[in-house]
Amino acid sequence: RGSRPLCIGGAFPQALVCAMDYGSSGSGGSSSGQDMEQLQSSVNAVVMQLLQNQVRKTCFNKCFANQFPDRMSKNDHVCLAKCMDRMYEAHAIVIKASVEMAQTMSS
Repeated sequence: RGSRPLCIGGAFPQALVCAMDYGSSGSGGSSSGQDMEQLQSSVNAVVMQLLQNQVRKTCFNKCFANQFPDRMSKNDHVCLAKCMDRMYEAHAIVIKASVEMAQTMSS
């Protein structure tokens, strides 16, 4: 059986996390399939957490330069929103290209 991408949406509409499903060896039965699903779910959760941490770090550094005001201004909100949108959009583009490359390589 060939590989196929498994994708889940993230906390934001443009956030997308994918992992590759390489299937089972054929003799594992349903518990092997359940184990694989659980493993893929765990990998997806870790990838999403890493992405969120990187976005948070990058965008807060860009928008606040390590000086956090007592209250966020409208400009602060806009800066964070735009930065996060760009980061998640870039991630989705990279994932899409990776999935397409993996599909091409497996066929």
